[in-house]
Amino acid sequence: MKIISFFSILLGLGNIAFAQQEAQYSQYMFNLLAVNPAYAGYKETLNVSILNRNQWTGQPGAPKTQSVVADAALGKTKKVGLGLLFLNDKIGLQSQTSAFLNYAYRLPVGANEERLSFGLAFGLSQYFLNGKDAVVDDISDEQLTNNLTYFTPSARFGIHYSSDEFYAGFSIVNLLGRYINYQGTVNGTVSRLGSHYFFNAGYLLDVNESIKFKPSLLIKEDYRSPTSIDVNFSFLFNEKIWLGASYRSNISLWKKKGIEYRNFKLSSLVGMMELYAAKNLRIGYAYDYNLSSTIGSAVQGSHEISIGYIFNSKSGSALQSPRFF
Repeated sequence: MKIISFFSILLGLGNIAFAQQEAQYSQYMFNLLAVNPAYAGYKETLNVSILNRNQWTGQPGAPKTQSVVADAALGKTKKVGLGLLFLNDKIGLQSQTSAFLNYAYRLPVGANEERLSFGLAFGLSQYFLNGKDAVVDDISDEQLTNNLTYFTPSARFGIHYSSDEFYAGFSIVNLLGRYINYQGTVNGTVSRLGSHYFFNAGYLLDVNESIKFKPSLLIKEDYRSPTSIDVNFSFLFNEKIWLGASYRSNISLWKKKGIEYRNFKLSSLVGMMELYAAKNLRIGYAYDYNLSSTIGSAVQGSHEISIGYIFNSKSGSALQSPRFF
């Protein structure tokens, strides 16, 4: 059967766009709880962040992602961090809605108030196939023309280290994928979800009194597709505005069985801006420009908007301590 949509074209390319099953973010450095539960409570304030991403705009069935993140540190010593993550990810006729409760325990290490955090997240995901909107050759095929829904539990684990100038984190998502019985799902509703591994790091340098420079890195690995790497360089001006650029690409760190890397070569260039519009309010925007000929020149760029708000800020700046991350 053939679904006449942009989604079916992507599937015809061998699942190029969806080999990484986790949602894609360009402003990951401002949305780390979405990939690492150990980040909960990191800024030691009550924070809420909303993100909306439209990928490959103008194409039917192109990915759309929304996330809502809230977190805070508890207790006088701020050793416990709690966070909530709501995620909605839609690709073609398929969509995933997830909710996670994040817990982090934060230990002071070193002599300069460095923190080492360990985090766990548990949640529930709903997978939905909107078969009634599919255009098919055979309308009698109920697997394509019916709406299908399936629920699965999910878990995540993470570690996060930070100082005033440096941070690094490692996390694993979809911890329960290998243990879930997918036999009860209708064929095509849910593909088996493998574990995904994330490593991120960043460093802050003072250029002068009014400008700071922060390079950062995000590596994503699932061992079943090429490794994805994001490299970002951002400048902070007068503690009011971030301006940065990222390069994202799939690379071959080692040979993986059954993967033809020339068919998975995806890359993009990202420009982004983060503005502290008020002492409690942050507004961000990112634009992804496709550099890959695999998808084609007709595919337009991706737009990503984020808004963050700090509810219990006591200082005159939206940048808290730990700052800048």
